[in-house]
Amino acid sequence: MIGRLYLRAVHAGISFLEALGARGARWEWKKRIWLQAAEDKVSQWENVGRGARTTLRMCRSCRTLVEGGASACPACGASMSGVPRGGVVRGVSLLFPGKPSVSVILLSANALLLLATVAADGTGLGALWSPRGQTLWLLGGKWGESIFGAGEWWRLVTANYLHGGILHLVFNSMALATLGPLIEQAFGARRLFVIYTLAGICGFGLSAWIRPGSLSIGASGAIYGLLGFAVVYGRFRAGAGARALADQLTQWLLYGLMMFLIPGIDSIAHVGGLIPGALLGLVMDPGEPRTRARSVLLWLLFLLCLGVTAWSFAAMLRTYPARAEELRLNA
Repeated sequence: MIGRLYLRAVHAGISFLEALGARGARWEWKKRIWLQAAEDKVSQWENVGRGARTTLRMCRSCRTLVEGGASACPACGASMSGVPRGGVVRGVSLLFPGKPSVSVILLSANALLLLATVAADGTGLGALWSPRGQTLWLLGGKWGESIFGAGEWWRLVTANYLHGGILHLVFNSMALATLGPLIEQAFGARRLFVIYTLAGICGFGLSAWIRPGSLSIGASGAIYGLLGFAVVYGRFRAGAGARALADQLTQWLLYGLMMFLIPGIDSIAHVGGLIPGALLGLVMDPGEPRTRARSVLLWLLFLLCLGVTAWSFAAMLRTYPARAEELRLNA
């Protein structure tokens, strides 16, 4: 119905312009282009309608058409979880096929936290290059004494999203912008977020245990987790093309070893993130889970990481006023 109304509106507009005197070969060419574009748009809407009305879904593995209510493909046994069904949700997904990228969300969150750091620091634009340590501590930087002594375990998460200035953010963002989409495209958004979160927590956990009296922040531990995941999976479980890419990424690891010689860099967090990422590279598979159990497990891990992240930032915001007042009184 919307398509028919749309075509009538286009024809009415053309008739109105012709009544005003639109004529000639150029006008006929424009009119044909407009009508063709309108018909293409209506055809697209008709496809959306058919997709929303259908009761069948296509298996990702063997391309067999499966009834909408089936949880597994009867031909190959693959899980149908994540394959969209008909209905309003299907229609909306066809009209707006784009979906947010976890890589972009993580990059944006890191940038927003740097702006929040500058605003909270109170020293003007100078904080854009080097915010004060007490500001980073207030916003959730890793500090072993606060984590183990005061039970502020949420710092193991919030520290991953903080950075010590614009240069620190740029270098980490360049690495995340390279590795993130690579892993997200092959393994999915949920796995990327799980690897990133677990590697970041383990990285700062090891750092807090070995160096409890040092303040550290940054996404480097989580990024090393992504790097370890890509190297291990590409070298031991993938084909020749992935092994060649893994060889190139291995050079990044070698460069990372040189950071142990640079003071002020939390190399312990890098190692702590690298190890769980590499271990996950031995067990995680690309694509959608092939069994119901694996699909449920992946969703549980994703929701757990998402919940822990949300809880961590809520805990930071809850303790921020009291901590800030404590620092003000001690100043």
